[in-house]
Amino acid sequence: MDYLEELGGLALGSRLRRLSDRISQEVASIYAAQNIEFDPRWFPIFHLLASKKEASIVEIAKAIGVTHPAVNQIAQELLSGGMIVAESDAKDKRKRILSLSKRGQKLHRELTESWRIIRMSVSETMEESGHDLIPAIEALESSLDKKSLLSRFTQNSAITSQKIEIVDFEPVYKDDFRKLNEAWIKKFFFIEDEDREVLSNPERIIANGGAVLFIRLGDKIAGTCALLKLDDSTYEIAKMAVSENFQGLGLGKKLLLACIERAKLLGATCVSLETNTKLAAAVQLYKKTGFKPVSSEHKSKYSRVDLVMKLDVRSESN
Repeated sequence: MDYLEELGGLALGSRLRRLSDRISQEVASIYAAQNIEFDPRWFPIFHLLASKKEASIVEIAKAIGVTHPAVNQIAQELLSGGMIVAESDAKDKRKRILSLSKRGQKLHRELTESWRIIRMSVSETMEESGHDLIPAIEALESSLDKKSLLSRFTQNSAITSQKIEIVDFEPVYKDDFRKLNEAWIKKFFFIEDEDREVLSNPERIIANGGAVLFIRLGDKIAGTCALLKLDDSTYEIAKMAVSENFQGLGLGKKLLLACIERAKLLGATCVSLETNTKLAAAVQLYKKTGFKPVSSEHKSKYSRVDLVMKLDVRSESN
């Protein structure tokens, strides 16, 4: 897996920059193939001036949501290339009004058809991916407008410092059980029929003699884990998930140990689990806790399983 992909939301900015750079490079290759001398970085300012006819640095910065120095830098490149002209504002001589030069107007006419086809190609790419990024980006920007990352960081710092509790299943947590598990399954694999059955009926696990535990920080549910009863002395740990927002706090280990203790209280002598070697961090945690790989004699209900591990709780101690 790509390293930035492994980092998830922590590397969102880096992945967006990488994607932006890749798209810019590909668009630049389109211009080069048509012998058009145009840097993709110029596009927002150049297109805005073509649409509005003229605008000041302040107006451009506000319209496209970038800093004044960034607009100034691009404007200087466009001025040096003879694609725009700058005149002093009639009302405020300190303000420069930018507009396309005759060369810039000619270049705009040449670019119009290319832009139409680029827009078509980008739309086709997003449709093929199954995701329309435009509304998603708009929604993300709107969320940041409502509350900055710094505000969220401060709030979440307070949450992560709160008391950690292991709590049993309650109907109010049913949706958390489903969402937490769907998140990691979809990230690495795909939802199977057995997943849907278990995630929609956590009560059945309890009715069959098992348990469903949650780890809570303050009023936030951060993770969950199920304990399935296989027979009177064997239990299986399954559907273990920790929210990506709370990873790195050791919550997975706390959940795992809580499940093992619960299994012992229920009379277990052996605890098993099914996993996949792709989940390296999880497998390492299981090994450190004492689980050992075994050859599976039964066929798993899940296609993603390629590793079965067991722990003899009669001899293990925590």
